[in-house]
Amino acid sequence: MVKKQRPAAKAVDREKQAEKRARREERKLAEARIKKLASRKRRLRTALVLLAGVAVIGTLGFFIVQKAVPPEIPGVAKQPYDGRVHVAPGQPVAYGTPTPTSGTHNATSPRCGIFDQQLPAEFAVHALEHGVVVVWYQPTLSDDALSGLRGIVSQFDDRVILSPNAQITDPVVATAWLRLKAYESVDPEIEAFIETYRGRGPESFLCTF
Repeated sequence: MVKKQRPAAKAVDREKQAEKRARREERKLAEARIKKLASRKRRLRTALVLLAGVAVIGTLGFFIVQKAVPPEIPGVAKQPYDGRVHVAPGQPVAYGTPTPTSGTHNATSPRCGIFDQQLPAEFAVHALEHGVVVVWYQPTLSDDALSGLRGIVSQFDDRVILSPNAQITDPVVATAWLRLKAYESVDPEIEAFIETYRGRGPESFLCTF
């Protein structure tokens, strides 16, 4: 009788072993799915970190560029560079415009402030080289307009010159190194011009009133 029961026992053992193998396979598959999901999550986190890094670098780059590039006022004309050679005091210089923004100029720089007599252009260019803003006006400007212009300039205590100029065809012309804008009246924007372009010459010297 015992010998006849052995095949059944072996069959049970084979079934148990098959079940164990099946469970092992299931565990392996489950572990593989977990590892695959974890790997996917790691890749996603890495991608998000990289994107965040790119965004931060892009933002910093934007602000660095914005800070590095000086602002400009709409309508201000960029002028050609005509050099910056000095000539001896007393030697006149001929310019192609009554309001030059660069070029050969007198070796002596003028004081800053409000002039009642026209400042020679060769001195004005030297001032521009030092980062001074020179505001020219027609001598025929009305008293009220001139008073308003003086009021704008008087808000600054350095690196600004106001001077009449009998050669200009516009009522007011604001100049800085390689920058120029003409105005048909005493425009409040002249104050912004001074704020924006003052101190932007190739040399930096404090020129007080």
